[in-house]
Amino acid sequence: MSEDQLFKEKQETNIFIQLLQKYLPFWPLFALTIPVSMSIAYLYLRAEVPIYVATAKVLLKDPNKGSGDSKVLDALNIFSEKKIVENEILVLRSSGLMQKVIKSLDLYSTAYNQGNVRLEELYGQNSPIRFVALYADSIYSYGKDNFKVDWVRRRVQINNQSVPFDSTVVLNNVTYRLVINNRYNPSVTGKNYFVITRPVATAAGEIIGSLRANPLSASSTVLDVSLETPVPEKARDILQRLFEVYNAEGIDDKNQIAAKTLSFIDDRLNYVTYQLDTVEQNIESYKNRRSIYSVGTQGELYLGKVRELDIKKSEINLQLELLADTRNYILNKGQKPGTVPSLNLLNDQTLGTLLSNLYAAEFELENATSISGEKSEPVVQGKEKIRRLKKDILEIISNIKNNQLTVINDINKKIELNNNLLRSIPEKERGLLEISRQQEIKNNIYSYLLQKREETAISSASTGSDLRVLEIPSSYGPVRPVGKNFYLTGFIAGLLAAVAIVLLKEQFKSKVLFRDEIEHKTPVPIVGEIVQARASSPIVIMEGKRTVIAEQFRTLRTNLNYIGLNEVNKTLLITSSISGEGKSFMAINLAISFTLTGKKVALMEMDLRKPKLSKLMNVTRDPGISNYIVGKATMGEIIRETSIPNLFIIPAGTIPPNPTELVGKPSFPELMESIKKEFDYVFIDTAPVGPVTDAQLLKKYSDVTLYVIRHDRTPKIFLKLINELNQQQKFNNMCIVFNGVKKRGINIGNLANGAGYGYGYGYGYGYGYGYGYGYAIDDSESKFPALRRIWHRVRRMFGA
Repeated sequence: MSEDQLFKEKQETNIFIQLLQKYLPFWPLFALTIPVSMSIAYLYLRAEVPIYVATAKVLLKDPNKGSGDSKVLDALNIFSEKKIVENEILVLRSSGLMQKVIKSLDLYSTAYNQGNVRLEELYGQNSPIRFVALYADSIYSYGKDNFKVDWVRRRVQINNQSVPFDSTVVLNNVTYRLVINNRYNPSVTGKNYFVITRPVATAAGEIIGSLRANPLSASSTVLDVSLETPVPEKARDILQRLFEVYNAEGIDDKNQIAAKTLSFIDDRLNYVTYQLDTVEQNIESYKNRRSIYSVGTQGELYLGKVRELDIKKSEINLQLELLADTRNYILNKGQKPGTVPSLNLLNDQTLGTLLSNLYAAEFELENATSISGEKSEPVVQGKEKIRRLKKDILEIISNIKNNQLTVINDINKKIELNNNLLRSIPEKERGLLEISRQQEIKNNIYSYLLQKREETAISSASTGSDLRVLEIPSSYGPVRPVGKNFYLTGFIAGLLAAVAIVLLKEQFKSKVLFRDEIEHKTPVPIVGEIVQARASSPIVIMEGKRTVIAEQFRTLRTNLNYIGLNEVNKTLLITSSISGEGKSFMAINLAISFTLTGKKVALMEMDLRKPKLSKLMNVTRDPGISNYIVGKATMGEIIRETSIPNLFIIPAGTIPPNPTELVGKPSFPELMESIKKEFDYVFIDTAPVGPVTDAQLLKKYSDVTLYVIRHDRTPKIFLKLINELNQQQKFNNMCIVFNGVKKRGINIGNLANGAGYGYGYGYGYGYGYGYGYGYAIDDSESKFPALRRIWHRVRRMFGA
């Protein structure tokens, strides 16, 4: 198996396993963020106000179903419009109805206690005081006032005033009466009381927003009504009072219809009575004047034939008058809701349904106006709906009127057919007959109106509520906040926070972290990976040593042979982008790995600016290469034997002011030629290519170039430089080794023990030509090496 195949893992197809492999190494980070996030969720949960639900079930009575009493009323044709569940739900949630509830329970003012963690709403027995407005409709603005209760002196401190119990106080230009709760425990102290006041319409809107009413099924008139509030007792009281107000309004509405009907009938009765008296006086006068006292047989026959037609004609005329009243109501009525005209004397169901829809639409418009404002979309749509309903009603009234007029014309024609019989009657008798006919017509109308008045009176006396409470309001909860949801959110937030930190750390870091980053940026082959190791010595490979890192160096040695490094092409140049990437560490251990095969290896310290190799191998630096080039040392003087068999060090010598010029002198090629003849392999440890060009000058003396990239150390921008150097053939047989590869994740022990090898890497970004020099301080030379390692580790974790 090739080195590339050895280090390149097979791509996992299971997304869950991919995520687990990616983030499990960072478990200490997750162990930190998840508890912190869940602790914050706990604090939020404690601060949330619990919400309770009060529910009740009510039955909307349908006049078309039920008991025999309702059937009797149906037969009388009184109040027989069918309840529409959707309309009644709108009525229940209407602002006008809820405002009456708010006023009756004084809910425009609410007392609170601001606790250390949570806001507590005070209501009923839990509230020390109630603020009752003398004129609730005069509350126009929102107000908040802190107050304190002095139970000993029986006074309330509010709005810079000291007010006695059960007296009045002015808040925001509104006078409130202070109603003290005598059952409140006066020993309760340390409370931060305040009261919030708002307009009645605003308070009603707040309650309506939490009120829900839904039928149990599509065909059912049973409603499940629920209300959410922080105080369960308050919710139960609101629902109970809402049902009471709804029934009272319904009864009042029916009584208004009955009163309107009775008023119309009484007016007609008075008018018909006057007409009847006049007709009777005319009969008496006619009989005295013409000396005739009764009609004959033919007259009786004529009256018998036209009597039924006259009755029907009178009823139709009465209905036409009612249609005229209804039309005037539609044309003259404004946008405010009111009681629709009574249609008790009409039998058109379509007209009754449309008028009921108009009534519901007006309530819906009122509700939308109080919540959204005059120019909101729901209000505009509501007005358009009312306009269309009125148009339809007027069209139906016109159609009904035309139909009734057609019926009257037919009746008149039938009456005209009987006029031939009337002409055969003597003139005296004919006059009396016509007057008697008018009397009979008025009598029939009078009797009909008396009958309808009695029916209306009976229906009004038997008027009942339209809503029946099946289950009284009861409460349960709290339903919010849900603790498990908060903790689940906290857990997920902790996970995402840790994932975000890892992504920020890895994806947005400017240093090379992954092998595939190198492979994507440059085609230069990677011949090996060397893991990060902790060691007090730079030497990690020896005879018989079988550690992971030692085996990796042996693998690297084999791969270099495949690249072309052998006893013929024996020179290996080792360089990197910047300081601290492990060139010297790589050169030492790679050279040792070759000596283990019995080869004689020379390790040249060609970093003439900041040499470190000789110090790491504990050999003297002078005399060295620089001394030999200038003719102040011989070959034998600069080659030093080490404690490792077959490994020889050729140190840098005295640090020159002009390293680049020294490489160009004629004596340097002679030096290289001599070293190659004497040794099996020659390893050149040179300066990094980022700061200086020394390494490029050594191209012609090297056969293979090993470029060192260090994990979490080499900036990503230098990958482009590596690719350019390869394309421009600045080096021979260029290959890459990925050094210092660390295990992904957070190793807690690294913070205390350090992640390096115990020695400094020598070069900074300020590497230059003859100035800005200064040796880096080794950890071993630091006054506090452990603290220094911890500090560098923390900085590297955050990309510093």
